[in-house]
Order: sequence, then structure tokens, then C-alpha cells
Amino acid sequence: MRISILAFLLLLQSFMACQRSEETTVPMTASIGFPSIPGGSLTPEAEETPATNLIFQSTDGGQTWQDVSNGLPATLEVRRIFATGEEIFLGTANGLYRSSTHAKAPKWRKEQLLEERITEIFPGRAGLYVCNYEKGFFQEIIAGTGMWKPVYTTLKDKSVRTVLETPDGSVFVGCDNGIFKSTDKGQTWKQVFDKGMVLNLVEANGVLISGGSEGVLRSTDGGEHWESVLDENILAKKTGRLNESFVTILGTKDATKINPEGITSRLRISHDGGKTWQRMEPTLPPVAGVYDLEERLSDALDLYDIVQVGEYLFCSFDTGIFRSADKGKSWEPVLRPSKKDGVYNFAVSGKVIYALVTTGGC
Repeated sequence: MRISILAFLLLLQSFMACQRSEETTVPMTASIGFPSIPGGSLTPEAEETPATNLIFQSTDGGQTWQDVSNGLPATLEVRRIFATGEEIFLGTANGLYRSSTHAKAPKWRKEQLLEERITEIFPGRAGLYVCNYEKGFFQEIIAGTGMWKPVYTTLKDKSVRTVLETPDGSVFVGCDNGIFKSTDKGQTWKQVFDKGMVLNLVEANGVLISGGSEGVLRSTDGGEHWESVLDENILAKKTGRLNESFVTILGTKDATKINPEGITSRLRISHDGGKTWQRMEPTLPPVAGVYDLEERLSDALDLYDIVQVGEYLFCSFDTGIFRSADKGKSWEPVLRPSKKDGVYNFAVSGKVIYALVTTGGC
């Protein structure tokens, strides 16, 4: 056994040395340069055509925003962004990129041993889960090595949309065909909901909330049974938490139908553990004299993401990012779209907020 461990460590050391020998360093501009990450490398595409206006970062509560896309290929299709206290990760169509969160702007490196299409990224007790919609889960063997292994291979449904680990050690996976639960670290699975697609799973104080094609569901018995608590015949496309409250973005299942208020998405919040839900967006007023008429908040038809950073709430509309300092009673624009038809999805690390430009969707 000791010999096999020694052999593995020698192999790992050889691999890391090979990575360092192949490393290519690209100068960064003074305004957005990051100290290099040990073992990091940039792809040849990034050297030739660097990306711009793909990822933005704010360290001052959304007052100013910095383009931190430099070092990524311009043609890169980024699907997900996720941040921890130490690193920020990008799930892309051709693999996983990562960078440190401890400097003023990221310097990106690609994981060389994970050439998979990464569609989702989630936190886990043993490290991050990165998911491929068709192939399931991966977790890093040893932090920082870039060596990823398949996990939860006994789960037959590979259409992974979300994963949640609860304090009692249970694992829940939301898929196109419902919710699966494991109490033995993924060795066996039980389907606890089978009536539609589930996009998000969140937990607080023993209450589980899910959002998906059947609206918002709630469980108070460890995920064994689920009840509908918010069903307006509408998709719950983004569900999460704002401190101890639950929040969800409801989007029309039929994009051609617009509600009387003129928006195709609705924002709801629950302060009582998901029992009752209140609207947040009716108080969004027209904002005169900001940018131009087409980008006023009153013209927003869709919203995509909401997070809290310190005292501020940030909401991503199809007309840009808006900020609220009074729990959603009033909003001000802080960043308009950098690309045509682009919308923002958020990641938060401490008091730093990252905004990824995507082409829409949840």
C-alpha cells in the first residue's frame, strides 16, 4: 500500500513538473493584470485573441466595474461562473478555467486534464462538483492538482441541473426527471420527486426549496416529500437565498406571453421558510436620464439573477445590472449590457461580485 501511494505521488510530481515546463506566460496590462498562479498556463488561443467584455468584477459594491476577461480566448463559450473564498471558476464548452480571488483581477488557467463540457458548478464538502449535462459529476482528487475523477457514477440520470448537500450528509440532485436523494455518499439513490425538471435546490434551517418546471416546491421532512408552495403555471428558473430568506425568479414557460405589467419574469421572496411569497419587482420605477431611453429599468422585460453583497441587492435584467440599498424598494442602474443580447449571471466571493455575460437563459 505504501508503495502504491509513493508511486502515485511520484506520478503526480512528474505531471506537475511537466505542466510547469510547458507553461506559457502572457504579459497582462497594468490595469487588469493578476499575479500568476503556480502551475497556471494560458492557452495559445488566449495569446492570439484575448477576450474582452466577458467577465466584470466590482470590489466597491457595484459603484465601478472592471473588465477581467483578459487571458481568456475571445471565442470561449462560458456557461457557468462560480466563486469561493479562494478561487473563481468558469465552466466552459471546452473545459474548466480557474483563478485566484485574492488579487485585483484574475489571471486564468485551464485545467489540462478535464477536457469536458462543463455545464454546472456546485459546492461540496469534499470539494467542488463540476458537471457535464450528459456525463454526470467530477471532483478534484487533490486540491490544486487539476486531476478530476468521476463521482456518483451510480446515478443513472445524467441530466444534472443542480446538486445540494445538506447538514445531515444527504445529497440531492435535481435533474430533468425530478429529484434524487442519497444517504450513503452516492452509492445508492432514491427518486423523491418525479413530476418535472428541477433547476435549483437550496436549504435553510431544515427547510428544502426547489425550483423548476412545476414552480417552487418545499420539503420539511428531509426531502422525502414535496409540496407546491408557489405555482403560477410558470417556470421557477432561478431559486436561491438572500441571507435567511428564500428568493425565486419566475419566468414564463411560453416566452410569447407577457403579463399585464409588461415583464416576462417575476421576482418573489419568502421570509417565513418558504410558506408564503411576496413580490419584489412591482416597485421598480422608471429611471429618467440614465444612459438612454431604451435602457431604462421601465423597459426591462426579463430578469435572470439576483444576489446580495453586503448591504446591496444586485439584479440582472435584460437591460443591465441594477442595485438596491433598501431591500428592493428602489433600484439604480450600475452596469449596462456590454454585448448585444447579452445578460449577466453573478458569482460572489466575500464583498467582491463577478458578472458573467451570457446570451440569456437561467
